[in-house]
Amino acid sequence: MLSFLDSLCGALIARDVLRIRQLLAHPLSRALPRAVRDEAAAIAAGGRETVAPLQAMRLYHQTAHLLGVRSDPAARSRRSRDAAYRQMDLPLEVLATS
Repeated sequence: MLSFLDSLCGALIARDVLRIRQLLAHPLSRALPRAVRDEAAAIAAGGRETVAPLQAMRLYHQTAHLLGVRSDPAARSRRSRDAAYRQMDLPLEVLATS
């Protein structure tokens, strides 16, 4: 279910109407609260003018918490991206001799 919610949130954020409709047609969508289904349908119908998918993201966060996910997948990717751009600290004496 968490993977399904992750896909749904991604599609909602990207405003991928085709993917949103595919996910709403999936049998797992019947387990979604009505507020999440309504929000997804509104985003699929309204395009880019609609608000952020807060109900879907809240459900994703709650489900991840209940399943015991230790860290947010978005936070993990942010940490790895920050590690890739980490600045190297050099001792001052190395800088003074160059």
